[in-house]
Amino acid sequence: TSSPPPLRPFFQTTAMQQLRPSVVFSAMTYNVLSSSYANPSMYGYCQPEFLDWQVRGNNVLLEIYRFMSDVINLQEVEMEQFENFFLPHLQTKGYHGQFTPKSRVLTMSEPKKKLVDGCAIFWKAQKFSLVSVKGISYRDLVMQNTARSEDMMNRVCNRDNIGILAVLKTTTDAWTYGPPVYPNDVEQFLIVANTHLHWDPQYADVKIIQTMIMISEILSLADNVRTSFSRPDKVLLFSDIRILLCGDFNSLTNSGVFQFLSTGQLPLNHPELQGFDYFHAIAKILGRECYGGITHPLNLSSACSPQIMPYTNYSYGFKEMIDYIFYSPSNLACLGVYGPISQDWFNLFNVVGCPHPFIPSGISFSSGSVISNVCLNGFDVRVLHG
Repeated sequence: TSSPPPLRPFFQTTAMQQLRPSVVFSAMTYNVLSSSYANPSMYGYCQPEFLDWQVRGNNVLLEIYRFMSDVINLQEVEMEQFENFFLPHLQTKGYHGQFTPKSRVLTMSEPKKKLVDGCAIFWKAQKFSLVSVKGISYRDLVMQNTARSEDMMNRVCNRDNIGILAVLKTTTDAWTYGPPVYPNDVEQFLIVANTHLHWDPQYADVKIIQTMIMISEILSLADNVRTSFSRPDKVLLFSDIRILLCGDFNSLTNSGVFQFLSTGQLPLNHPELQGFDYFHAIAKILGRECYGGITHPLNLSSACSPQIMPYTNYSYGFKEMIDYIFYSPSNLACLGVYGPISQDWFNLFNVVGCPHPFIPSGISFSSGSVISNVCLNGFDVRVLHG
């Protein structure tokens, strides 16, 4: 037995500009661990009753309620859990939500479809309204773009990882210190992207390709928002659209995935691409040649560093940071993040890994959940409003 873990510390990273119209919101990313994977053979150190969804699901929900983040990104949510558990419970707390299952759902019988997991995005309806939503199947997008090199077909196209994109706009109630000076500025656009990349370390190249496709989809959606919502009295620029990219990336901070997202570039001879023939396939997906390297213009920053959050996964034999919240620092400011549960607690009670009676998921300690990492507690709209 053990005592409950201590409260997680909050680290302020940026001082908020006070007394001016602002939108401050919090964001969470959390892999809730699909019931399909939460079994005693995988987590033998956890008492079976705490792996059962009836118990664990309620503990996951309590963890979400503890933070009540304005934007919640969940991975490994089963379709039935979304429809009959998370959505109805969170609706009572003022949230709306959307869900995309893994692409294998198209090949399943009706009973089995309910057990397919995927990604979900929830948002507080008081602060945001939904403009549009789009599910992303990395495999299908590779096929649609005829990016069919043999390596792409053999390594990428047999993985059914997915993502989901939601375009949100701020409401009048989202603003603190009064509304903006110009009424047309009340509605600010935020693209929220949530994904769960392939898990296998031997397929780091697949994770890079999946990440590249996600970035391409974000860029395409941002351009669509810009053209669709520009008006004669207010022309939207690309820099007016805010980006929040969350998820379980199954990638360390020294990985090609993290390098590509945080620096905007990755050489084609990166060792994690393993020399596979992706050059022409990547060019087709991006719609342009990529001599020497893959690039993107989003200029993303990670909300949380390993110095603050050394692990987002605390399972037996693996304790690393693999879950992230990225944001566009040119028009958003991260005010702070939640750190981990104290290592002293794990040591004191000899907790070798999670799930645990007090920590219902051993997969993602990302923000605002369980040991989770990053609660982006807000963005100062000096940058949000530009």
